[in-house]
Amino acid sequence: MAHSPIPSRTVTSKEGLKSLLSLPLYSNAFYLTLDVAVVSLLGFAFWVLAAKLYTPAQVGLASATIAAVIFLARLSGLGFGYGLIRFLPSAGRKSNALINSCFTIAGLTSLVAALVFLAGLNLWSPALLYIRHPIFSISFVLVTVMYTLFLLIDRAFIAKRSARYVLFKNATAGLVQIAAVIAFVAFLSAFGIFSSWGLAILVALAIGLFQFLSRAQRGYTPAPTVSKETVKGVIRFSLGNYIAELLWFAPFMLFPLMAINILGAEINAYFYIAWAIAQMLFAIPMVISYSLFAEGSYKEDLLQSNTIKAIKLHLLILVPAIVVLLVLGDKLLLFFGRSYAESGATLLRILALSVIPVSINYTYLSVMRVKKNTKGVILVSASVASLALSSGYILMAKVGILGLGLGWIAAQTLVAIIVSLLLSPRLRRFSFSNNEAASKIAPKTGQYSPRS
Repeated sequence: MAHSPIPSRTVTSKEGLKSLLSLPLYSNAFYLTLDVAVVSLLGFAFWVLAAKLYTPAQVGLASATIAAVIFLARLSGLGFGYGLIRFLPSAGRKSNALINSCFTIAGLTSLVAALVFLAGLNLWSPALLYIRHPIFSISFVLVTVMYTLFLLIDRAFIAKRSARYVLFKNATAGLVQIAAVIAFVAFLSAFGIFSSWGLAILVALAIGLFQFLSRAQRGYTPAPTVSKETVKGVIRFSLGNYIAELLWFAPFMLFPLMAINILGAEINAYFYIAWAIAQMLFAIPMVISYSLFAEGSYKEDLLQSNTIKAIKLHLLILVPAIVVLLVLGDKLLLFFGRSYAESGATLLRILALSVIPVSINYTYLSVMRVKKNTKGVILVSASVASLALSSGYILMAKVGILGLGLGWIAAQTLVAIIVSLLLSPRLRRFSFSNNEAASKIAPKTGQYSPRS
């Protein structure tokens, strides 16, 4: 009996997929995008449970507390995540010292940042004064330090082209937080949401440090270390991107704090759930851009080719995701309760549409980071932050949480138009070329040195 051609085509398609995943750009992007999907589903389940088990006011307080931790962790990272991606591929024998030095300095910085934040709660976030309780304060400080390292370790995995460990670590965190948010509701009240989130960070971080990182970086052992010689080589690049990262993520962290202090805890709960769902979508272009950044750090001469591939990957994944949120956004919010759907559906649709300009801006930032153009990275990030925060604040006073979404999409779109005009001429020149030599058209940056 003759064999059916269908199995043959199936094998071919599997081989084609395997061939694509053998390319580090697609492999890293695949695992990071899968990580976004898994973490998004688990995060969605976590907040659905939180909304069902806790009152809107408790969800509002907990979400603002988590937003504060995320903000402080970003503040404390000092840009070392970008330094790891850019310089770890060429660090050689200094790799372990580079990783541990970045972790140690960032961890100590986050400790100080959390203590300062607690000391000044009356000034910058009176709504969170409840965490002045001794047990809550200690928990807040510890979780801030852990989350700082939780973020940095992902960048080390990306730099080593081992993004699968990002997926494994974050999936572990998602599962733990779901189990914990149910277990803690009986005796921790509003702090149960935050405690479950913090416990998940602790468990996943321990696994990442003591199990996964030693596999990605052969011979690695976590130890408090500060190697001045190693850190000095990346500090300028890291600090420039640190400033840019603080500016870029300022709306992500400050929007919930603005909402809770101006509109109240309950209204912030409606905003935060829509904002959290949208951030799951924003994470897709972010992780694809990280993969592009990592590959550019290995092979800068193929940057333009990989940029075009990254743009195509953005469109392939994001367009269907946007359509789903536009059509089913209100239905998703119903899982949290009717009040969440009524108050956040329009906001969620606006945020979903903003992912296209967000992806353009992320791509441009990665290209500039590979070329070590930190001034360009800072300028783009500052433009987005200043426009989003100022317009969001003004519009929020007039139309409530919808104003934050309108300010966000306006800022991202305006900046995306400008960077598209800057980026597209080089990509057009490349697209008409028949081989990789076209990448030489772009200005050469030469062989990089950690001290450059």
